Amino acid sequence: MSGHFDFLKKPLAREIAVIVLIKLVLLLGIRSLWFDAGVDVKDDGTTVGQHVLGSASPPLEKNLK
Repeated sequence: MSGHFDFLKKPLAREIAVIVLIKLVLLLGIRSLWFDAGVDVKDDGTTVGQHVLGSASPPLEKNLK
């Protein structure tokens, strides 16, 4: 019965596996450095609705300020 990782005994397969692992580590590192900050999502349905419907007046929230 052969093992699951017998393909790693071949030099080409071993090199490909190492390259894939290096790329995975680099991509995870890049992701953690540049894309770790959270994104604030605000529900702005009123403004979007007025844009879609073509309302000429600004949103009520901005008129009150």
